[in-house]
Amino acid sequence: MPTDYYRPIANAIARLNPNTVSARRSIYDQARKLLLEEAQGSNPPMGVSELIREQRALEQAIHRVEAENLEYEDAGGEDDIQFRAPPRSRAPVRAQPPAPAPRPRATPVTPPVRQEPVYQEPAYQEPAYEEPPLDPEYYDDEEEAPPPRDPRQRYAAERAGQMRAQEQRRFEVEERRAQRERRTPPRGRPVRGTPSSTVVVIAAVLFALFLAGAAAAYVIVFGWPKSRPTTPQQQTTQQQKKKEEAPPPASENAVKAKSLLDQASRALEGGNPSGAVQLLTEAIVLSPKDAPAYTLRGHSYLQSGDPNKAIEDFSEAIKLGSRDFYAFVGRAVAYRRIRDFSRSIADYNEAIKIRPDHAGAWNNRCFVQAIAGDLEKALADCNESLRLMPNEPNALDSRALVYLKQGKWDLAIADYDAVLKAQPNTVSALYGRGYAKLKKGDKRGQADMSTATTAAPTIAQEFERYGLK
Repeated sequence: MPTDYYRPIANAIARLNPNTVSARRSIYDQARKLLLEEAQGSNPPMGVSELIREQRALEQAIHRVEAENLEYEDAGGEDDIQFRAPPRSRAPVRAQPPAPAPRPRATPVTPPVRQEPVYQEPAYQEPAYEEPPLDPEYYDDEEEAPPPRDPRQRYAAERAGQMRAQEQRRFEVEERRAQRERRTPPRGRPVRGTPSSTVVVIAAVLFALFLAGAAAAYVIVFGWPKSRPTTPQQQTTQQQKKKEEAPPPASENAVKAKSLLDQASRALEGGNPSGAVQLLTEAIVLSPKDAPAYTLRGHSYLQSGDPNKAIEDFSEAIKLGSRDFYAFVGRAVAYRRIRDFSRSIADYNEAIKIRPDHAGAWNNRCFVQAIAGDLEKALADCNESLRLMPNEPNALDSRALVYLKQGKWDLAIADYDAVLKAQPNTVSALYGRGYAKLKKGDKRGQADMSTATTAAPTIAQEFERYGLK
């Protein structure tokens, strides 16, 4: 499982004074350098897949911390001006008493104006996550997290909903008033041909008394419809059996299942997929038709390295009618890990139908199609991913792999240069650039390949599985 780099990087950024872009970049570069040194100095050497996973986890944490800092800087701009309290007017200056003897006139000192404290808008807190929070860091390919919600947009939406509700209530009140006016006859004009309300009430009461008397007579003559226990002991035994045999109410099961689902989400975020699997299994026993529970357990199996069980749970969630984007993406990743590329591509197709603006889904399908050999479609998917998110390193790395398999060495080198410029320690980009240079006849490519092999000794086997020898 990749290391959680978010907390140490966020703590280091929080201690910066001043917190500038150049200072943050210096910390990011130090983190990247330390990761590469750890990979080179580990014994046994770190595998290439593990190193790539760690690098992507580090870059995701860097992107997340940088986005939070940029959002904080933007939030302290012009939008806060409208929340500032107006300063008080200047306090009047008291007149000085006349001096007994003439002396140089002192310059009056104006007392300092008291400044009211600037109102700071309270930090917005998102409500409890209702859907299973999925951390995509454990995937081999980066998944884009959903964008954060703007508190001002939420406030505007809530205010608009309240206004619509008020208008609806006002309309209903007016409608009821109009109906009463239509039903109420004008004063001074007697209504003819309608029965008296008093007569109707009396008739209803008499009918109810008749039904009550008939029921009492039936009980007196025939007894209660259900047979009673002969002894108090038998009555107590029957009550205990009913309590033991009767299942708990559906609402109680739902509450327990929801609690277990929340605990499993926290366990998965804390890096305990096996504990999450146990909690989700209990939740599924209480609520066997809960599709989100199957989806979250599928991600737990995927993170613990069991793609076959993950496929079973994702399939069950989809069978129950789930159209969750992450259910299809999770099953696509599981199929790719067992090298069932056709089914992986089919699930990515469904995920893209649900979220056509998700750049990560287009990039993942490009990568799978490149390994499967469908290079034209793979190139189109990578270009679409880069259109949605320009200069994204993972999409550039996938497109460079397509160019390698097509024999377009210059284009591959250009994409790998862009990846290494953004992420200098990307081993796959370094090895791929050296491979392209050697194929082009440039012997300097051997240096790139040697550096990449030193950092990740199994990188050559990875490229052989991609079809590049």
